[in-house]
Amino acid sequence: MTLLVAGVVLLLAQGTQPLRKAELIRLLGTGAMSKTAIAALVRRNCVTFRPTEHDRADLRVAGADAAVFGAIDACLQKRAAARPAPGPVAAAPPSPAPAARPPAAPAPARRPPPRRPSIPPTPPPLRVMASQQVTAVAGSDAAVVVQAFRGAVPEPGVPLLLRGASAIPGGLTRDPVVVTDLQGVATFRILSGIMPGTYRLTVATPAGAPLGPGSEIAFVTAPARQAQAPPPPPPSRVPSVEQTQFIRGADQRGAASTALPQPLVLEVRDSQGGPLAGRAVALTATNASVTPGAAQSDSTGQVRVRVTLGERAGAAVITAKVGGGGGGGFTRTATLRVDPGPALQLLVERNGALVVGSVTVRSRDTVVLRVVARDAYGNHTGLEDFTAVSTNRRVGLQAVVAGDSQGVVTLEPRRSGFGEVQIAGSGLKVRVPVDIELPTGATGPWAIGARGASLAANHPWVGLAGVTSISGGDGGVYVRRSVADAAGLSVALGGTGGSLNVERATTTASVTLLEGFGRVELAPLVGSAVTPVLSLGVGAYRLKSSDNGQTLYHTNAFWSGGVGADITLSPRVTLEMRIEREWMRDSNVGHVATFWPIGAGLRVGL
Repeated sequence: MTLLVAGVVLLLAQGTQPLRKAELIRLLGTGAMSKTAIAALVRRNCVTFRPTEHDRADLRVAGADAAVFGAIDACLQKRAAARPAPGPVAAAPPSPAPAARPPAAPAPARRPPPRRPSIPPTPPPLRVMASQQVTAVAGSDAAVVVQAFRGAVPEPGVPLLLRGASAIPGGLTRDPVVVTDLQGVATFRILSGIMPGTYRLTVATPAGAPLGPGSEIAFVTAPARQAQAPPPPPPSRVPSVEQTQFIRGADQRGAASTALPQPLVLEVRDSQGGPLAGRAVALTATNASVTPGAAQSDSTGQVRVRVTLGERAGAAVITAKVGGGGGGGFTRTATLRVDPGPALQLLVERNGALVVGSVTVRSRDTVVLRVVARDAYGNHTGLEDFTAVSTNRRVGLQAVVAGDSQGVVTLEPRRSGFGEVQIAGSGLKVRVPVDIELPTGATGPWAIGARGASLAANHPWVGLAGVTSISGGDGGVYVRRSVADAAGLSVALGGTGGSLNVERATTTASVTLLEGFGRVELAPLVGSAVTPVLSLGVGAYRLKSSDNGQTLYHTNAFWSGGVGADITLSPRVTLEMRIEREWMRDSNVGHVATFWPIGAGLRVGL
């Protein structure tokens, strides 16, 4: 700063001398004078040059504004107006006409005098302009700026030596040499040394020739100032656990692996609700990623982070750890919702296992297929516009049901062979081949049968006095349908007719027995040649007689239970053997008799 002030003082000391371009650039660049003061100086002293466009560009780079350029233009116009204009030339009086003379003889030609060789003008001597005094603090470096001229023109490319810089204690080891730039300016960088004092510096050529009275510089090394202790920091404000919250963005949701449109904003505040700036916040995420992972709260106490959701549908948790809350800080969390992405594939499951290839069917049992849609990351997503179509009659569609997350297709195998089911949903399609091989000989779930039974071990009819025994036989037909081939469960409906002999002490009566029944049978060993059978049934009976004057009439209900066996004779023919017990009921009396049919029959599959 002392160098700049000295340069300004030197320029002001010149009185009313016009300013050179280099001097004006130095004034603008140092900042020692305001633009207004420089413009006033230009208006008073004017300048030695008429600025070209290049000069104006240099002045503009140095900091000249409109006021400085206006002062330059004003002073140049004022100078041009002050020059005297050339006056009119007086006309010479007319001379009298000369008297006529006789033509003279031509004079002999003369040779011109010999030309003398021209001697080039002697260039003006090199001179420098520098500040008379430069001051720097001990232990620092300083800049000594000088400018070289020849006459009034800056001299570029001239090497200059700063003599005496190496004599400063703790300074340079040798005097520096600098070449002037295009403006004739040379800047010497020297060390101020360690000993306060005034040192004499001289600008000279490297050969040692001094460059006039402007080359003498007094370099002053000032003592270093004592460092002052910084003021004590104001009492710290602690972030509040209750007041620090996520204030925006925590209610957002989006598809898996997508960036949320709005930032998540955490606001750090003290116990009074005031914002805290510059507080360190570390952020971590579960099933998501955040940017940045660490930040400081701004002047409003806020930290903004961008969130990219993870690949797993469900919850994404963002955790912010705020430092300075006592006990090592505290945490705040925000829970975001991750939705499944768009459906990318349809998956078909059977009995909880993924269907790969075809669906194999080896019985007449219905087949249940569950269909789910998944996104690119394996998340179950919504199933829309769900449909299923069978391509042939070998496979029937018993039911097609669609839910929010899955569809259910129930297949009914009808014939052996290959079929296909086409399933569509959420804009996707999948083809499921079905390989059907029904049990050999069985063309359907229906069968018909016939059975005969002996009724030889019956309990006497309690409603008939004097009855000692009841015996006889019956026979009947029925139709049967399998309802679960794999479990061996079937249902049969049929009827029987028979004849009974009622023995009394003195007489014997003949009785006609008619029955209609429904029976459920369970044969657990499916596929065996001989399989045990359990049966349970209900029915209605009619017992009628008018023999030897003895009248007997009953119509009521019974129920039955029994065991037996099925013996496979061929793929279509089965031998049935049964032992049953029938409990005969009377609505007014209750249990009236017990029959024990022991019979056998044949069943033929359709």
